[in-house]
This record gives sequence, C-alpha cells and structure tokens, in this order.
Amino acid sequence: MPRSRLEKKPERLLKQFFEHLTADKGISEETASEHAHRIEIFALPYLRDYRGKKLLDASGSDIEDYLGNWYIRKVLNSAKSDVRPVLAALKKFFKFLYERGEIDNEHRDDILMACKNPQQYIRRFETYFELEPESETWDAEFEEWLMGYGEEIEEDYEQPYKVNEELNRAFSEEDLNSSKPSVVKDFQTFLNYLSENNGMKLTAANSFIVRKHVFALNDAMSSPEELKSTANQPDSRTIHLFYHLSRTLGLFAVSAENRLEITPRMDIFGMLSPKEQFVVLFDAMWNETSWEKFLAPYSGGRREWARSIRGNIALLFSRCEPGKPYLFKEELNRVGMEMVATEDELVGIIITMAEIIIGVFGERIMPALKFFGLLDFGFAKDRDEYFVRHGVGIEWFSVSELGKKIFEVLAQEE
Repeated sequence: MPRSRLEKKPERLLKQFFEHLTADKGISEETASEHAHRIEIFALPYLRDYRGKKLLDASGSDIEDYLGNWYIRKVLNSAKSDVRPVLAALKKFFKFLYERGEIDNEHRDDILMACKNPQQYIRRFETYFELEPESETWDAEFEEWLMGYGEEIEEDYEQPYKVNEELNRAFSEEDLNSSKPSVVKDFQTFLNYLSENNGMKLTAANSFIVRKHVFALNDAMSSPEELKSTANQPDSRTIHLFYHLSRTLGLFAVSAENRLEITPRMDIFGMLSPKEQFVVLFDAMWNETSWEKFLAPYSGGRREWARSIRGNIALLFSRCEPGKPYLFKEELNRVGMEMVATEDELVGIIITMAEIIIGVFGERIMPALKFFGLLDFGFAKDRDEYFVRHGVGIEWFSVSELGKKIFEVLAQEE
C-alpha cells in the first residue's frame, strides 16, 4: 500500500467526493451533500472513532457491521428507510476511490458485495425494533440479535402452517358463516393480485406497495376505502394490514432488487380451509406481528405497550354480552384500574391506556377486529373525519357471537 494512501485525510476525500459528484456527475449540490454526509458518518464516528480504522482501509465486513449493527443502535432516529440511501452513497464513494486509483478492483468488489443486498440490512432494523425492552429475556434476545449481524436470514418457505388449535376449536364453520367476515375473501383477492403482479417494484424507502397498485387493490376489496389521490400504502388500513400479515406468514419476500417475490407458502396457505385461513390470519395479527407495523412509519408512541395488555383487552371483550353496546372509554378505563396494583404502576397504566384509546389500538386494531367480524364500533355524531380516520374518539363498541367465543380463548391464553 503506497504511503500516500495512509496519509489521506477523510475530510479531504469527502470534499473531493463532493466535487466529483457535482462537477463530474452533474448531481445537484443538495444531493451531493447528502451523499457526502452519509459517508462522513461512516468515516468518522464509526471507522475512525469506533473501529480505529482509516477510510481507505474499510472492508465489506465493516459495512456489514456498520449498517447491520452500529448504525441501527448509535445513529439518532435511524430507520430502515435509511438503508438504500446509505448503500447508494457507499457504492458511489468506493467507485470514486477506484476510479482515482485509491483502491484496487478486489477491494472495490469486496465493498460492492457488502452493498448488494439491502434487504439483509432492512431485516436487521426490523428484528432490532421487534425486541421488547420490557421483556424479562431482553438481554438474551439482544445478545442473540447482536451476534447475528452480517448473516443472511433464511426462511423455510416449504414449511406448513401451524393452525392455532385453541382458536380453531373455539368456533364452528357455521359461526364463521353467520358472522360473514370478508377478511378471508379479500385476503385471497390480495394474494391473487400479488401473484398476477409477481416481481413488481416496491417503494424505495420502506419496500411498500407502490401507489398505483395500492389503488388497484383497494378497488378490488369488498368495501373499498376512500383514499386521497396522494395516498400511500399505510393510508389504507386494509392493504397495509394485508401487506404485513403476508410478510409475517412468509407469503412473499423482498428481493435484493427491491421487488416483491411470492413464495411457495402462498400455495401452502391456499390449501388451508377457509376456517383455517381465518385462524392463521387472525393469529398472525393478534399474536405474531408487532403492532407498530400496522401504523405508518414514524408514528411515534409506545405501540407495544398496548400490545402487551391484549390479554386484558380480550378479557374485557369476553365478558361482554353479544350485540349489546358498551361505552368504549369507560370500559377501557375500568380495565386500567383493575391492572393497577400499586401507586407506582399508575403512570405506566395511564400511558398504556392512552395508546389503547388514541393510539394503535383505536386506529388500527379495532378496525381489524371489525374486519374479522369480532366486533362493531362507532364514533360520536359529527366527529371530525381526521379523528375518525385515526381512530380517535370511539364512542361505543359491541362484540359479536363469534367475537365472544374467540375472545374467551384469547383471555385464557394470557
């Protein structure tokens, strides 16, 4: 390695990189500045200060550790939507170094190989934020997550589904037919559309379904939602729900090229009876999927606090007389008071109940429970449309016959 390379200052290289992007590549100063800033975080806080390495000595394994570990934990407000912009900047920068003769082709290829699969890093973000800090096993789960960086996550797409037997025994085909939920039919419509459009490009930021497909899917549903012309996937409660349930169930995967690819599990799911499909879908929603995923990204709040007391909510619903309307806020407050054993627990319960009343539960879980035919609910008259859309101000609810049977099982599970 030439001595001149060891003496290169990262600040000087960053300045030259910026000039290369603007003068040679015709990139706007704003975009070039963003690329340079992303390299600066990699070069200084991570490589120099954390790893004690020079920028020109960075390797593919450094990038895997940086974006699959350090960046997730150390960069303020880091999000999986950062992955592709960071990888784009890294690829541009190390190609720039290669063109200048600062690194050889073997070094360049090592870097580019580490940048090849953004989904690997996106999944690292997802699994990190699925860890529950309040869990008694958090230390062990975090250690397991930490030791897994840089590894490809392999999933067995040939594996059959495990149908929750307790839920499956809780109700009959007749109960399901009487309740007439459209969720199974609409979900099959969703899957058929994905099959017909297998390989479709997803959004760059979050690997969501792009707008034109969201609108086409919404129009195909039994009860299409009223969506603004600027709506994206998270704006549709139904499509956003189905997207995340499909990912939980492994019905499709996101390729390295950020395309949706259906898996063999779609055929396996199709072999289940409608009742079994209903159980598998509901179990995925209630037990298997982190509730924060059902909201739009960066929605804030403490969504998992609400999920942590779903057994208490199921107990409340299981006590209700089918078809009888109950006041939503009053019944939930009663649940909260039953959970308070000491004065110190009161603040935490108040925050948790707020997440139920004005957070993820009201905005996404209550509509999902209605979609599954387990309950009905309504808002006060003349409630502003904005609040209705976000589930704020639910006035009443009633539990169906099917819902009571299912909630009785869920209350016993917790």
